Amino acid sequence: MKFSLKAVALGALLASAAVAAPVDVEKRDANSDRIADCFIGLLLSGSWSSSCKAAVAVNLGLIKTISINQMSMDFTPANPWAPTTSSNDIVSTMLSIPGVTLPIDSIRQHIILTDNGVQLGSIETPWAAASVKGGTLKTSFPSSTLSVFPTSHKAFSNFIGSLSAAKTKTVTLQGAVDVKLNLGIFGHLTIPGIGFKVNTPFQGLNGLTEIKYLYLIDNNYDFANNKMTMTTIVNIKNPSNLSLKLGDVNFSTSSAGEYVGISTIKNLNLVPGDNYVISGTVLEIGRDAAFKFLNSLETADGTLVMSGFNATSSDEALNAGLGALKSNLVVPKQFQGSTVSQPPYKNWSLKVLPTTKTDGLVDITATFASPYYGYPFEMTSDEPADKDNYAFVKGVSNDVDQLRLFEFRNTLHFKVSGTGSTTVTFKANIIGFVQRDRTRVEQLVKYAAANGGIPVDFWWVAGGIVNNDGLQRSELDWGTSGTGLGGVKIATGADFASILDSVPA
Repeated sequence: MKFSLKAVALGALLASAAVAAPVDVEKRDANSDRIADCFIGLLLSGSWSSSCKAAVAVNLGLIKTISINQMSMDFTPANPWAPTTSSNDIVSTMLSIPGVTLPIDSIRQHIILTDNGVQLGSIETPWAAASVKGGTLKTSFPSSTLSVFPTSHKAFSNFIGSLSAAKTKTVTLQGAVDVKLNLGIFGHLTIPGIGFKVNTPFQGLNGLTEIKYLYLIDNNYDFANNKMTMTTIVNIKNPSNLSLKLGDVNFSTSSAGEYVGISTIKNLNLVPGDNYVISGTVLEIGRDAAFKFLNSLETADGTLVMSGFNATSSDEALNAGLGALKSNLVVPKQFQGSTVSQPPYKNWSLKVLPTTKTDGLVDITATFASPYYGYPFEMTSDEPADKDNYAFVKGVSNDVDQLRLFEFRNTLHFKVSGTGSTTVTFKANIIGFVQRDRTRVEQLVKYAAANGGIPVDFWWVAGGIVNNDGLQRSELDWGTSGTGLGGVKIATGADFASILDSVPA
């Protein structure tokens, strides 16, 4: 029975030390029987003496592994040397005690993070729930400040650099945990300052080498300054289990080894796996390399190399570390192959009104969504200045195809979230259609009656705001070719035949 109690005591000690940090844990207590006796006394009497506190405040060397399966870090606080961090999944493996579940139900951690023998900073966490099953303890901790030591600023930036560049990065966690045990009839007891020290691997960013071009939002030319901003949606694949809030990040961008401009991702928040982000690349088209890159896209794919540099981040702690990032972005020939995340429109219909004969206007109804990979969108103009946007017939017959079914006249306005949709009815101009010869219009009316609608393509360059950034864009390609979706059917009813009333005999 005495041996069993000692095993339980040692197991409790293991569980307590499973996740934490700050005290002096460089030494080890060789008298394990004395420590075991402390826990035996605790289990039998509920008491914890001052000598027992001293006995456990050392590195016991009994923890086998600590796995941090998820970690979040926020580098946007005002103090660059005080980022916040949290984890919702920490698992510690200990020497297993068959048939015994240890009575730990919460822990508080005092952690010192050490890299290459240099103590970088400390984390003081609040109390958090914990559970024990066999030789495994699971816990988490809410948002807590990582206070970088004043003497360790350079070492911390080096650590960020290593974490950015490597597939894995091993660090040392040391310090102490406070634990609360549910002792049944003895109630809850808090045991402070249980020391530990263990090496723990982190998954790194591996240079964020996987960046894939997805969709061109628009190109905006500033001829006065010889610049062009190419705004694209790219997928940054985060291979780690780290979620990182990095703020605005800039990359020096080159083509064929020559500098062409700066790429900026605003408010970059990385989660594990796919990250669909908006990247704005300001190409200095006055430079030969940038001009050649744009020209090369006429006949072939082009590659931009995006690298960290001395102005990658305004965060002093991050800036040096993110210099290790270097990624290739392949831009397809003529921006072909762009793929929207979802169709921007569906369920089109056209209704001829009693007033159409006199004012040339019809009602168009459709359901709209954001095609921009989860980013909200506001349509501010369906026909910006100097644009000629329309739906034209395609797929009926050689005689009828290319007829303009309707023309946009800047009456379509809506807002939609990144994942929602909205159905809108707006006015469109059909004058250009009814002025065509009657024979062709009669063919179209007959086709619509037999098929319940008319197939069309859109020539449509819209104006709008993406991601609530306040930037008015007037070169958004919403045409069926630009979105890569192909033709659309405009549903019609019996009223469509009355369009003939507007066509001269």
